[in-house]
Amino acid sequence: MDAKVKNHGEVTVIEILGPLEIEQTQPFREACLKHFLDRKLVFNMEKAAFVGSTGLQAFLETVKTLSEENRHGLKLVGLKPEFRRIFYNLDIHNIQIHETNSCAVLSFQLPNEEITVTET
Repeated sequence: MDAKVKNHGEVTVIEILGPLEIEQTQPFREACLKHFLDRKLVFNMEKAAFVGSTGLQAFLETVKTLSEENRHGLKLVGLKPEFRRIFYNLDIHNIQIHETNSCAVLSFQLPNEEITVTET
C-alpha cells in the first residue's frame, strides 16, 4: 500500500494506492494519528485493493479511530462495491461517503448540505 497526500486548503486528501497489506497498515496508522488527527481528512480509495482480511482490518481500525477522535469527521471517496458494503455494515460514526474528491472537500464547507459535483 502506498499513500499520496495532497492538501486542498484546509482539507487533506490521502489517496490510497494498491493492496492494503498488514505490513504497511501499521506505519500508515501511526503516521495518520500523528499528523492528521486535527485535519479535515478525505481518504480516496479509488486505487485501493485488499488482498486479505488482516490488512483490511488494520486499515478499518485506523479509519474508526480517526473518525472518533477527529472533530471534523472523515470523508471517503471512490469506494469500490466491496469496500462500500464493508463501510455500510460497520458501526462507524462521523464518516461520510462521497463519489468525488470535489464533493468530499466541499462537504467540509457545507456540512449539512447534499452536494453533487462532477469532476472533469
